[in-house]
Amino acid sequence: MHQKQKQKPMKMKKEKLFNDEIFNEKIYNDTKKKFEQMSEQLPDLLASLSAEGLPTDWGFIDTITHNEGAFKEWVERQREERQRGKFLTVAEIQRNADELNGFYSRLAPYVNAIRRMRIERLPMVTVDDSVDVDMDKVEELAKKEATTKVNATKMQEYWEQVNKVVQAINDLKEYEDKNGLPDSTFNPASISMGMDGVYMTPPNLSVKEFKDKFSTPENFQNIFLNTFKK
Repeated sequence: MHQKQKQKPMKMKKEKLFNDEIFNEKIYNDTKKKFEQMSEQLPDLLASLSAEGLPTDWGFIDTITHNEGAFKEWVERQREERQRGKFLTVAEIQRNADELNGFYSRLAPYVNAIRRMRIERLPMVTVDDSVDVDMDKVEELAKKEATTKVNATKMQEYWEQVNKVVQAINDLKEYEDKNGLPDSTFNPASISMGMDGVYMTPPNLSVKEFKDKFSTPENFQNIFLNTFKK
């Protein structure tokens, strides 16, 4: 008679505790709100430039905001062009200088505000002869900022090792409570002597802190997010 072959027990598929991409709702909302506030401010800033006779197309905005001194340099070029090939009295030269200095002082805050928006990567696009914000791009950037790709496999492997320690601490505490034993996880090194007598100072990482910090996959993930970042 043929003996039946014993079937190998099927391995249970391990539950996946961590995702390959972690989405932070708060970062998403904060980033989107930041860009939305900028998009509301931009038309007023452009209107302030336009009121002084300046163009607001992207080419000009790029010229005066591409670096910290760009607007100052542009104003200086206007001064030089006014004087090129012309005879001007000292009084006229001074009057031109005063006028352009005042012009610069009035508009520099608006120009700097637009430049800060560029540094923050506000997605500006050309619309007719002016500039607007690409809100579809805002959504894309907010999602990208809020999403972190991690090595979920490595993170879970590490979590399983750390969780063994957490579980051992829990088992020990349960045994001590059940048998009326003292808390062996108490750290004598956390006691110090001071001028006013005995007081407690926190150790680098007490057993309780260790257990609390790594008690759930969520806590563990938040702590080691950058460690396993791709």
